[in-house]
Amino acid sequence: MIPITQEGMNTMSERTLPELPENLEEFLDIPYGGLFGNSALAQIVEEIVADPTIHYRPKYLEELTGRKPKTVRDALQKLVQLGLIENVSKDSHHPVYRVVVESKKFIALSLLAYALLDDRDKTRCMDTAILDYYHKNLENQDKPLAHATASPEMWGITADGKPHKHGFVVAEGV
Repeated sequence: MIPITQEGMNTMSERTLPELPENLEEFLDIPYGGLFGNSALAQIVEEIVADPTIHYRPKYLEELTGRKPKTVRDALQKLVQLGLIENVSKDSHHPVYRVVVESKKFIALSLLAYALLDDRDKTRCMDTAILDYYHKNLENQDKPLAHATASPEMWGITADGKPHKHGFVVAEGV
């Protein structure tokens, strides 16, 4: 973590942030900009997506969200059922949860969080995240196994576009 000096704080406070339209101000402190309401489940999802690297205990989430223990427990059970988190504790009385960062649901929720930032602040966070995801997960699946180039004559096609009577297939599909 980088310590913030008084000088750094002055610079941050002098920076002008974009004006938020009045009609969106009410959604500023609601998880995902109010898209999912302000339920305990939405609050917990917002918290775990914001920091997927730590292990979460119910008590910690109760303090973060201000929700009652049963409400948090129910929300956590729902997230386990959905495969967004998993219990990594062997002690059933003191569960500890971790985010399943490999889950497509987690990736989609992260992209949604970036989209909300992009719309509000006119950034390109989501574009960067999508490109990073593509390079890490999809690029190798999407590349062709081979490239081939050939002249039309090699394939037995004459300049007039008609097949040459002695043409032959050099290679068949990969």
